Amino acid sequence: MKRLCKIISSLFACALPFTQPASADTLLGAYYGNQGWEMSNVQALETWQVKKNAITNLFTNWCNQTSTQDNLFNYQLPYIWNNQNVPMITWEPYLCSASSTPNNIEVQIAQGKYDNYINNWATRLRTFLSGPDGVYNTSDDRRVYIRLGHEMNGSWYPWGAAMGNNSPSDYVNMWKRVKGILDSKGLGVNHVQWVWTVNNDDVGGYSAESYYPGDAYVDWIAIDGYNWGTSQSWSNWQTPQQVFGPMINRLRAISNRPLTITEFATSTSTSAGNSVTAKEQWITDVFNYATAQNIKMLLWFNEDKETDWAVFGGSRGDGTFMYGSQTYITNSAYSSSVADSQFIPSNHSNPRLLTDAQFTGQ
Repeated sequence: MKRLCKIISSLFACALPFTQPASADTLLGAYYGNQGWEMSNVQALETWQVKKNAITNLFTNWCNQTSTQDNLFNYQLPYIWNNQNVPMITWEPYLCSASSTPNNIEVQIAQGKYDNYINNWATRLRTFLSGPDGVYNTSDDRRVYIRLGHEMNGSWYPWGAAMGNNSPSDYVNMWKRVKGILDSKGLGVNHVQWVWTVNNDDVGGYSAESYYPGDAYVDWIAIDGYNWGTSQSWSNWQTPQQVFGPMINRLRAISNRPLTITEFATSTSTSAGNSVTAKEQWITDVFNYATAQNIKMLLWFNEDKETDWAVFGGSRGDGTFMYGSQTYITNSAYSSSVADSQFIPSNHSNPRLLTDAQFTGQ
């Protein structure tokens, strides 16, 4: 097992040449709450960490059924907003199921086959963004982040060239077409921010850079990355620098857009067995690392999916927290880390939850 960087000074020593000045603030968020349906869990998390999240991430597909869009626009997005979190919509170009999605989905989107769907989706999004008064461009308007076709440089999604019957240029064309339709609805930068997200490693033979649409079409550049530890046959324990450092430098070489880590977490799995202590140290280190690297937004992936990623309500931790009648297992290093004023919550006194500067990563 590779040694963890223990203190901030060692993190600087591990950093590669593109280390940035420390950030004045970093938006705090998480993926938690079952796509907006279980906000009581998010409220429990926020009570435990004594801070609201600025952002809650959710995943949704391209299923052109009324019920799917009704759920998103009438329930999931309002549930998240009413909890005083700005939604991040991870918009996955799956149709109603993965098996029904063609392996050239991004080619078909770029060619205009799904324009009617996109137009309808954008119209409904504008209605949501118009806020309680139903009038667009007034003081009660809402905001969202859109994370379209994430991790395209991996080999597990049909909108990535390694899996699908397409190329990186098809992905770029898809992105530009989709964004162009939403732009035509007047969904500007103070309502919608576009987040282009790569996997921390290229998997499948195509570089992350080859999928970049360009700064004119992207508001945030982003990385998803995990410390898998020894939880998988192919994985080993990695420090935050090892997980994120190489891709951070590559992305900053092609763009000066604000940088976010839209999914991150660590396993407890080490070569010596499951270690909550090792997970706690990694959590402390990654927040220090994010500050040193001027990461402007952080969203923890709080679900025990492939391994024990969760820091709240998961299977392993160093404490417990009771909210209502439910007891949650907790990791104290997370609540201690996010308590720093560097990591900013939403502002309930602002009807739009964040200032324009915060929302746009300035």
